[in-house]
Amino acid sequence: MRKLLIFLVAVFTVSGVSFAQDAGTPNRSLGIYLDTCSGHLTEDIAGNKRTFEGAEFDFGMTYAQNFATVPWLTMSLKFNVVMLPYGTVDPVDGWQGSQGIQIGDGNSYGMPKAQVGLNFGGYSFIGLDTRGILVNENYYSVNLGNAGSLTFMTALEIFAAPVYRGAGWEAAGYDSKHKVLDLFALRMDYGISFAKSWKYATKISFRWNNDATAKAFGESFNIRWENNVSVNVTDKFYMWTQLRYEIKNIASDSLAIDNRLFLQAGLGYTFDVSGI
Repeated sequence: MRKLLIFLVAVFTVSGVSFAQDAGTPNRSLGIYLDTCSGHLTEDIAGNKRTFEGAEFDFGMTYAQNFATVPWLTMSLKFNVVMLPYGTVDPVDGWQGSQGIQIGDGNSYGMPKAQVGLNFGGYSFIGLDTRGILVNENYYSVNLGNAGSLTFMTALEIFAAPVYRGAGWEAAGYDSKHKVLDLFALRMDYGISFAKSWKYATKISFRWNNDATAKAFGESFNIRWENNVSVNVTDKFYMWTQLRYEIKNIASDSLAIDNRLFLQAGLGYTFDVSGI
């Protein structure tokens, strides 16, 4: 991971130097944020309580800049650390608190990540992170005037270097001996502003995340529904809260449907560093 991080930073630095010769002053911003997730608020498929299991804190910083001669192109660099209690499993990314870096008294573990990316006019994003995951997101928005806006989105996350599943998977005769797909998703967002500086957004996404076999891909289908309220306290300081509902194992032949509910919240501050 260290070598990949060095490579990402080098790519970002070299690209920044090459674009620095653009005439004029590009827009640059530096943001810091803190997000939190309650963990599970529902029972598992066996009826066992898992209240607050997977609770996590995510804090990080982002840097973004466009270029005077190509204002539609934005380069970004993100670094964040997700913290989990020891032994619990991240309900989003699936990593376990004990696989990361020990923090404090050893009861918490952190997973540091970095990502470098390019945003093309708000229509497409390509990024690569230190987990070796290549991300592509595409957006199309429809402005509904006073009635808000609709945004349609596709997301694809794949391992740039396929991950070997292990001898056990190979012996079991799976179609793919290597894991390539991390996520494929289709999402639709509806957002509308209300009151002063407040916004409500509802997001529904259809997700797949298992490419072991064609059947496994189909059975990994799940639905995520999020309802988000955010407020811009100032032009630089914002806060948000969100209720996330997930329904898993919808297409599974052997597993019961798993209803998952999470409460999330966050805040952040953005600095304008264009003049630096």
